[in-house]
Amino acid sequence: MLNRLRWKIAVLLTMLLAAALGTALAVQTVSAARQYREETDRVLRWVLQRGEAVLDPFQLPAGDFGQEEDLQTMIPAFCAVVDWNGRPVAAVSYNAGVDEEYVARAVKNALAAGTSSGELKDQNLRFLLQGGGLWTQAAFAGLSWEQDAVRRQAMTALMIFVPSLLGFFGVSLFLARRLVRPVEESWRRQRQFVADASHELKTPITVLLADADILLSHPGDTIGDQRRWVEHIRDEGLWMKELVAGLLFLAKEDGLGRSQPPQGRADLSGLCEECVMSFEPVAFEAGLTLNSGIAPGLFAAGSGEELRRLCAILLDNACKYAGPGGVVTVTLSAGDGAALTVHNTGEPIPPEAQAHLFERFYRTDAARSRENGGYGLGLAIAAAIVERHRGKIFVRSGPGEGTAFTVTLPLA
Repeated sequence: MLNRLRWKIAVLLTMLLAAALGTALAVQTVSAARQYREETDRVLRWVLQRGEAVLDPFQLPAGDFGQEEDLQTMIPAFCAVVDWNGRPVAAVSYNAGVDEEYVARAVKNALAAGTSSGELKDQNLRFLLQGGGLWTQAAFAGLSWEQDAVRRQAMTALMIFVPSLLGFFGVSLFLARRLVRPVEESWRRQRQFVADASHELKTPITVLLADADILLSHPGDTIGDQRRWVEHIRDEGLWMKELVAGLLFLAKEDGLGRSQPPQGRADLSGLCEECVMSFEPVAFEAGLTLNSGIAPGLFAAGSGEELRRLCAILLDNACKYAGPGGVVTVTLSAGDGAALTVHNTGEPIPPEAQAHLFERFYRTDAARSRENGGYGLGLAIAAAIVERHRGKIFVRSGPGEGTAFTVTLPLA
């Protein structure tokens, strides 16, 4: 499907570029042909003007066909004086070798046309008549030069168009690949997301069905007798609820994009303090030390509920992977904006894994597993919240320094 999309885009771009170039070349060719025609007409008028002085029937004897070379025109042309019987009585040629018979036939055909100007196809001439009555002046110009010039112009345009068409196709194919790349990446991520979501849901659904089968195999037992399996069902249900809620949040963010930032003004300092207080029992039970340094009076534009969820995700992640007897530190400070940093001791995250931490369902050996209570969406949700609030999130982790997630948000 993506290959067909690439080819369609390449063909469409090529057609658009070819149409633009073809139109430009066609206009140029037509304009050049018009100029060639105007040049021939100018020569005809010039020949008639010369004829008024050169072709004087009272000075030239009848049947005198002269030859005059003139550098003002390189177009073969000749002029004749015609009497009232339609016979040429005098003629002068310019760069054209003509005889009496040829001139007589040209004059006859021009007079038979019934118009003052036109073309003689059989002799490949254009004519212009002037006067009437006793004497008529007839000017003729050859069309071969004009036809050759138009033909050369068309061949030049064709020689430009064909290689350009091939070049356009190559460029269009390159651009099509660049344009489809985000679609291809989005398609890949969507397929991976669906596969990962199906995999995550498969386990709790299997457990639910197994527990239900066990309960159904003991119809005479009370709930108290089978309390273990009922609790399993409840735990798996809660797990699925959290997973589906995370999926719905991310799907909603994908639909909204960056065009609809959250409205409101959140007390960032207050919600961070509340979040730290709510995690003190968690840290105590895990044998961790929880420290905080939160600057007062910092407000951020956006949703207080979403920012509280962001802080909770980072704290939950830090407490899970701080290690036995570890330390978790939360700091909130002000600079160009608000900077929230959640640091924990413990094993560092491998450098090759850090670039993928905010991908959905991404896991490493040292992070995010179901046994630790995670389902691979926490940091992806955190990144979506930060992006929605026009902020930035990044991670720093290394041997001996632990792991720190830092979020920067604009102040309100």
